[in-house]
Amino acid sequence: TNAYEALKQLPGVIEQNDVLTLAGAGGVSLLLNGRPSSMTYEQLITLLKGMPASRVEKAEVMYSAPPQYHVRGAAINLVLKGYKPGEGGLQGEVNGEYKQQKEAGGNGGVTLAYTSPKIDLDFMYNLQSNYTRGYIDFIARHTVKEQIYDVNQVTDNEGRSLTHTLRVGGTYKFDKDNSLNLSYTTQFSPDKTGDSHSNGNISESFNHSQAHHQMHNAALYYTSGFGFQAGADYTYFTSTDTQDFFDRSPEEVETRFISCSDQYIDRWKIYADQHHTLSQNWTLNYGTSFTYVNNRNTQNYDLPEMQGNNLHSRIREYTYNVYAGFDKPFNSQWTLSASTTIEYYQMQEYRKWAVYPTLQLNYMPSASHILQLSFSSDKTYPDYWTLSGATSYLNGYNESLGNPFLRPYILKSKYIFQASYSYTPDYFMQTVYLDSDRLKAIYNWQNWDYAQDLSFTAILPFKAGSWWDSRLTLQATLKHDKASVYYDAPFNQKQWVGVGHWTHTFQLCRQPNLKMEVTAFGQTKSIQGSYDIQPVAFVDAALRYTFAKDKAMLQLKGRDLFNTMNPKTKVRNGAQHLDMNTKSYMQSITLSFSYRFGGYKKKEVKEVDTSRFGN
Repeated sequence: TNAYEALKQLPGVIEQNDVLTLAGAGGVSLLLNGRPSSMTYEQLITLLKGMPASRVEKAEVMYSAPPQYHVRGAAINLVLKGYKPGEGGLQGEVNGEYKQQKEAGGNGGVTLAYTSPKIDLDFMYNLQSNYTRGYIDFIARHTVKEQIYDVNQVTDNEGRSLTHTLRVGGTYKFDKDNSLNLSYTTQFSPDKTGDSHSNGNISESFNHSQAHHQMHNAALYYTSGFGFQAGADYTYFTSTDTQDFFDRSPEEVETRFISCSDQYIDRWKIYADQHHTLSQNWTLNYGTSFTYVNNRNTQNYDLPEMQGNNLHSRIREYTYNVYAGFDKPFNSQWTLSASTTIEYYQMQEYRKWAVYPTLQLNYMPSASHILQLSFSSDKTYPDYWTLSGATSYLNGYNESLGNPFLRPYILKSKYIFQASYSYTPDYFMQTVYLDSDRLKAIYNWQNWDYAQDLSFTAILPFKAGSWWDSRLTLQATLKHDKASVYYDAPFNQKQWVGVGHWTHTFQLCRQPNLKMEVTAFGQTKSIQGSYDIQPVAFVDAALRYTFAKDKAMLQLKGRDLFNTMNPKTKVRNGAQHLDMNTKSYMQSITLSFSYRFGGYKKKEVKEVDTSRFGN
């Protein structure tokens, strides 16, 4: 019924918690008409769910995206149908969704678009009310200076947020090959609240937080008829968070403080790309980009004895890229794409040159068989608040520490058919450490030696006439996580992990148009650093009714029907001895409605990357 559902039909694409992954590649970037979006991933998914599947002309799956797309690693490029004579005018869509977990939530909005031979305009507004809940039962045998303490802390968390998203954009077409696009996107959460209550034999604490986040983005993009493209993108992000913390120890010692945290981020990105079509079907690509980030962070405490922890930091990042590559179809069966990107990265005193090669070789012996060899290299950056080095007090026993010395890690991967291998030196992940000098559990980000995965994937589709369509994806992965320097608790773990994902679509009847979808997911025991993660699973089911000549859709969906997405984690690593039983409260029921009018055809937009923002 929409472009998002169409994406899920691609072989190897798996959806989990509204996040799409590509088997053998993990996370995947989404592109529209060859450009990354200027919206967040969640906003882009909302856009695709409201876009008719008929708007999609084709989908290109890339395990190694060429550098002119300005994303690295795996990507899916949705090529949308352009303007055609007789299809202009005003179109739009209204949609709404009610979601019931422990408490109610939902979202709704309106999108309008005007298309013509010369000018395209679009407008989008969305309001989302979100409720979150979490539970952790933390059990540990904590060794402090050779004395063992038995710890049992239970923490309940609840959160509420109301988020407004507004976007306006326009494209002026000088002629069929030359166009200029300008867009503005803003997102703000004026009153985001969170409450946490922790109770146990170490402390009883109450934690109330209030936050205000807002983001503004302006993007300008020019496309020429001679292979030249250029763009500029500016994002301003600000976050103000206040924490009211109270803790009482078993000895009746009370601690109360208020902390105020602020973050301001300015980020510029400027890029230019050129391609030339040469003789004998060779295509030459080259280009450059520059990114500048100015990140300011403050954290202040009202308690005099804690004011030594007050934080004022400024981080500046500079990233310079230049690349060159080529594409060459040798015949109807063999196609080769290769490129090299040279990057210079500077963050404070840290300076690093890096080279990112990509290679993709496709062999298509027939229309129904594709063999693909792909190699790519990537870098992942820590979020800006973690780099500030700030301390967050979760309760009287658990603390979260930032790490200003955290370094980006480079990901190197190659994919052969449905076998994949990735090796990630300097990998970082947040894990918990039982401090050997004080009775505190520290959540901290540290660079490891490496993380490496060897995966084998099988995708098995099955159809029974026109009433049953299913696909089974099976994956076996050998995970290896190693950190030889991790406080006084180094780790070196290996584990085979099995994942199964089975989707079914049943056409219950055609008049009326009624479909049922059932999705089952399961994962065997896994690891993350020193963690041993017990098996998890979920089952989702949806009933969808499409009517009014396919312009209207009504859907009832149950998520995590059996409430089984509650991972249990344990650590047995020398003196590190703990168990965490987590309830994620994913179980919910959602009622959705959408209606398209005026022959509505949604317009592609650019995404604002906020993955490193916030705290």
